[in-house]
Amino acid sequence: MNALPCPVFLFSMDSDQFWAAPTTTGGLKAYYQAYGKHTSQYQLELIHFRDSDAVAAWQSQWHNTVLPMLKSALDAGQRPVVGFSMYTWNAAEFLSLIHQIKVACPEVLCIAGGPHVQQAEDYLFEDPIDLIILGEGETTFQEILDTPLGNPWTDVKGLAFLENGEIVKTPERQRRTLLDELPSALDVIDLVDADGNCLYDSISYETSRGCPFKCAFCEWGTGAIGTKMYQFSMKRVRSDWRRIVDAGIKDIWLADSNFGALKEDLEKAQYICELKAETGLPSSFATSWSKKHSPRVQDIVLLLHRNGLLPHYQLALQTLTPLALELSNRKNMGANKYEPIAKQMASEGVPIAAELIWGLPGDNLPEFERNLDQLLRTFPNLNIFAYTLLPGTEFYERRDEYKIETIPVAGYGKAKGEYVVACHTFDRDQGIEGYFLITAHILFAHGHLLPLSIRYLALQDNITTAPLLRNLLRAVCAEYQNELRDIDLSDRMVVYENRARLYTAILQNPDALYTLLRQQVFAYLDAANCKQHSDAIANIIDLDQALSPRVGGPTETEYSFNFDVISSKTALDCLSLPTPEDLSPKAQRFKIKSPGGVGTILKDPDGGGWLRGEILSPTIELQTVRIIHPNVKPQLSPQ
Repeated sequence: MNALPCPVFLFSMDSDQFWAAPTTTGGLKAYYQAYGKHTSQYQLELIHFRDSDAVAAWQSQWHNTVLPMLKSALDAGQRPVVGFSMYTWNAAEFLSLIHQIKVACPEVLCIAGGPHVQQAEDYLFEDPIDLIILGEGETTFQEILDTPLGNPWTDVKGLAFLENGEIVKTPERQRRTLLDELPSALDVIDLVDADGNCLYDSISYETSRGCPFKCAFCEWGTGAIGTKMYQFSMKRVRSDWRRIVDAGIKDIWLADSNFGALKEDLEKAQYICELKAETGLPSSFATSWSKKHSPRVQDIVLLLHRNGLLPHYQLALQTLTPLALELSNRKNMGANKYEPIAKQMASEGVPIAAELIWGLPGDNLPEFERNLDQLLRTFPNLNIFAYTLLPGTEFYERRDEYKIETIPVAGYGKAKGEYVVACHTFDRDQGIEGYFLITAHILFAHGHLLPLSIRYLALQDNITTAPLLRNLLRAVCAEYQNELRDIDLSDRMVVYENRARLYTAILQNPDALYTLLRQQVFAYLDAANCKQHSDAIANIIDLDQALSPRVGGPTETEYSFNFDVISSKTALDCLSLPTPEDLSPKAQRFKIKSPGGVGTILKDPDGGGWLRGEILSPTIELQTVRIIHPNVKPQLSPQ
């Protein structure tokens, strides 16, 4: 009988700026403790990293801590285990860690699971992974630990491994339909320290599994998770959410694929609002929304918004190009349906956004630019992503058919995925120019440097925003190259990869930045024969500068304007043009309250909207639009 239980280390890592409890590996541990045959023979430890720096720190000292434990177990005739929960954001770090561990201790059993390794062929031949779990992992992991030493892995369903140089895949494990049979990860995760202080800012939580869609670019419905949706009971959800808020966790981020699609989702939203009213927590509640906007989805969105729980509501359009939609196996709602929804929610101050992807097979740059202008006119916020080709997706399997060309994500190789830069419908130059364009949008619109100015121009009939966005970014790259000498800002992909550094650098001197931006905007209007907009855009740029994110601590600064700031901003917030009277000369002074934080709290443009300035007005609640503007006629009921 062994004196000490065999060590099993389960590794997980958060994505950037997301410090959450390790619910994935916690679920594996909880399941084994509930159903394992030899629970007393194993010591399961969760090793959860906040970021890549934490991984590096662990790697520098593990030889003195974990390695001796692994070798002692081997000397005692045991089979120590290291298991990795693999996602796009942690695959590079974890593959490096796997190589390091297997070099130092080749006999340790290395298991990998998660969405990123479902294409097992890409890893088993090159990386020292012994077993890859395909599909849901709880039961498979339990059976691995309970398989006697020396027995073949072929008796365990849902596995891939190498045998005599060939990949063996055992029979598929059927998905679990009764999710309440899974014990809660919260049973084994410490949410507070010995003094009762909360250990995590956030938690990722799933109330359902499955996705009914089979988008060709996504692994969610086509891969391990499956298309049929199953859900945990409300009793289970209520119990877990109560434990989460009692621990003091501020943000709950759902891992559901289509929140709002199930009738029980409204009850879940009602309960989270009850918790908020009772305890003050959570502070926010985010999810991936149903791909179909329904009256129930709208009710949930408005309910969460009224209770201060909605960080954003995103319509996942992804593309408006017909061929790209067809090849992606998608069908969006018509513009005549989503435009009224967007305008209504914008008028009510709901943080609605649309998602758009550049680089999908079937798309091309001219059509993408037209789509961009259409959505800039329709949504107050756009989240634009570069298409990364992911293992286990339909496009990954059909990459030769669609002539997909990729480049590795800088510095990481295949571990972090591959940027699509060309395919059968756009060439490499178009592809990389698309990355440059979306970088410009991320900085100047999404990063809240010129959001109102860009929206004002997009709402004009005779202006295309894509050339202007590129001009702005090229001018910024040329102006700041000397300050960022270690990166080549003439390389468009390098600019995309280093957009966060560029963003924080240009905000160090706002006056110089906005002088440059004004020059470029006026030059563009002149070249486009649109100088009639110059006076109006000069005013709106002044407002954008006053509201832009700031370096340093919180401030309250008084600004002078020469137009009706309140009415003009209200119209633009509601996706309508200010009237000529709004923009006519009128001296006004307002205090702008800025939270500061650029370079400290805010390190990339994705958070620009969160740390923008706020106009302090005694008469108007500006952060949620309450005025009815002459050009704003929102729909008041769902379509």
